Amino acid sequence: MTTPRSRIHPASDNRLESVTDWFQLNDKKVVWTSIALIVVVAAGWFYNRSQELKAERAERAYFAAQRSVMAGNLPLAESDLKKMIGRYDGTRGAMQGRLVLAQVLYEQGKFQDGVNELLKARDEMAGTEEFGSSVHLMLAGGYEQLKKYSEAAAQYGQAAKAARFDQDRQRYESFAARAYLTAGDTARAKALWTVLGADSKGTMAGEARVRLGELTAQPAPKS
Repeated sequence: MTTPRSRIHPASDNRLESVTDWFQLNDKKVVWTSIALIVVVAAGWFYNRSQELKAERAERAYFAAQRSVMAGNLPLAESDLKKMIGRYDGTRGAMQGRLVLAQVLYEQGKFQDGVNELLKARDEMAGTEEFGSSVHLMLAGGYEQLKKYSEAAAQYGQAAKAARFDQDRQRYESFAARAYLTAGDTARAKALWTVLGADSKGTMAGEARVRLGELTAQPAPKS
C-alpha cells in the first residue's frame, strides 16, 4: 500500500521542526544569551577604546611635562612628571616620563630618589622591547652615583641581555666589566673582558684586550 504524500516528512522538514521547537521552548534563554554576548563584546570594545584614549592623553601629558624640562625648571619638571605618572601609570607615556623623571632627579643630586622611581616600574618596563635596556642603564647610572658598583654592574648586565643589537650588548657588557673592576670584583671583570676580547670582530675587542693586559700585568695580591 502506498503511503499518502501528506504523511511523508522529508528529513530536512524534521530538522527544521526540531530547531523551531527548541527555539520555542528556549526562547528566553536564547534572548538572554544573545544579550550577554552583546554586553561582553561591547564591554571589550569600550575597554580597548578607553585604553587607547588613556594612552593618547598620557602622550600629551608627557610632552607637556617635557616643556618644563626643556625650560630648565627642574623642580617644576619633577612635579609635572610625578603628576603625569600618577595619573597615567602603566601607559607608554608614563614609562617615558619615569625615565625622564629619574634623569631630572639625578641632575638635582637626588640619586636614591631616582633609583626608587625606576624600581617602582622596573619589571614592567624591562618586559618591553622599547624600554628594556633603558631602565637598566638608568638604574646602573644611579647606582654608580651612589657608589654601589656591584649593583650597577648587575644592571649593566641586564641591559646587555635586553639589548637588541650586538654592538649595544658588547658596550653594556664593557660598562659592567668596568663597574665590577671598580667594585673590586676582578674575577668577574676579567671574565667579561675575556669574552669581549675573544670576538675579533666585536666593537669592544680592542679595549677588552688592553684591559686584560692591564689585569694580567698587575701583581698578584699578597696572601
